[in-house]
Amino acid sequence: MRSYLRFKGLPFSEVRVSDKIAKDIIKPATGGWRVVPVVKTPQGEIIQDSSIILDELESIHRDRLITPTGLKQQAVSSLFELLGDEWLVFPAMHYRWNYKKHNLRYILNAFGQGTKAHWPKALRWLGGITAALKFGNVPRFMLGINSSNKAAIETYTLVLLDQLELHFTQHDFLLGGRPCYGDFALYGPLQAHLALDPNPKDHLIKPRKNILAWLGRMNTTPQQIGEWLSDDEIPETLVPMLQSQCRDQLHYIHQVMAKTTDWVDKNPNAETLPRFIGKVEYRINGAVGKRLCTPCSQWMYQRVLATIEKATAAQVDDLSRWLSRQNIVFDPVKPTTSLVFQSSRLWRSDAVAVYDSID
Repeated sequence: MRSYLRFKGLPFSEVRVSDKIAKDIIKPATGGWRVVPVVKTPQGEIIQDSSIILDELESIHRDRLITPTGLKQQAVSSLFELLGDEWLVFPAMHYRWNYKKHNLRYILNAFGQGTKAHWPKALRWLGGITAALKFGNVPRFMLGINSSNKAAIETYTLVLLDQLELHFTQHDFLLGGRPCYGDFALYGPLQAHLALDPNPKDHLIKPRKNILAWLGRMNTTPQQIGEWLSDDEIPETLVPMLQSQCRDQLHYIHQVMAKTTDWVDKNPNAETLPRFIGKVEYRINGAVGKRLCTPCSQWMYQRVLATIEKATAAQVDDLSRWLSRQNIVFDPVKPTTSLVFQSSRLWRSDAVAVYDSID
């Protein structure tokens, strides 16, 4: 979110989420969830979720738009948005919490600074203990990272970073000379976790100078911006990452969709969905695991589908032919129950449609 605001040159004030701000501002607006990012507009409206915030600001501030005009580039941008938001949580959480020996001092200081900034500096790390105890179980309990798939996740991460390093030797951003939604989604976990937590920073990011340069570009307000590649071109360097994503992440998304449909069928009167509904299987780099089922992953996937659904038949045919030539197995399965993210909650789309018609 911060990267996007800087790229657009939009003025903003950054406020750390103290316990008081969480209680008085964020939780009342999000149904009780302490989440970031949250934006408060000059009109007093509070918007939550980075994708929603970007959509809202893009609709108002029409310069330096981050959506390409061609369908192939739009689809690839949306797929990388899905990758950054919903899949790179594996390396982000693994390298933070499963390497606590190297990261713990930084983690405690960071959490303490965020929640207890009014405490004396020498004691702030104590304020991070509660949060560390809460989030320390994320890799095992929420993501199902264990001894049987740890090596596969680390190999996946190394390969992905090498592929990005190669890509950024040739291009400033994913699709050429200006960032897209996918760039900002990748920047979140790569900057906030892998580039700041001591272990991954030293072992994964610092040796990759072109990723470091991209992170630097994503943290500035450029005086001039470039353009996306012409003729809706997709760099060949992105293809291996898309092949891996469509093989593994979309398999998980399909499990989420099935689980979500089953939950809706069993709860026909429910208009909103919980953030978690049991667990589903995932696979990554040949290994398997079970993670909490997050219907929000389906909603993020629907953003990819929405890009394709708005295109012409000729554009869709062109995209399909390109995917086939690149051996990218993307099967745009539509969910049985469509979801809408609104007012910090996931709604069944038919429930939202009813309220809209009443209004």
